[in-house]
Amino acid sequence: MNRAASWTDPLIGGRYHRELGNGFALTAYGDVGGFGVGAHTDWQVLGTVVYSLSPSWNLHLGYRSLNFNITGSEGRFGFNVHMRGPIIAGTFRF
Repeated sequence: MNRAASWTDPLIGGRYHRELGNGFALTAYGDVGGFGVGAHTDWQVLGTVVYSLSPSWNLHLGYRSLNFNITGSEGRFGFNVHMRGPIIAGTFRF
């Protein structure tokens, strides 16, 4: 039995970044999609506090919520998933 599935969805998203000074910043990101093309709906929101260690390195601490809801062709598979929780990340720019 094959339980693998994949799909492609159109997404519309936006991002906001605000410098706070002393190396700190806030970033917010969100997107929504699916629109019945692949999934019924997809969406996510992400908010982080950013600290710049140097011009090349940033650390991020925040929260992410990701949701998708899809029913496959002929109703053979379906997912309705909502994942959420803290996020810790690093960014290197070159």
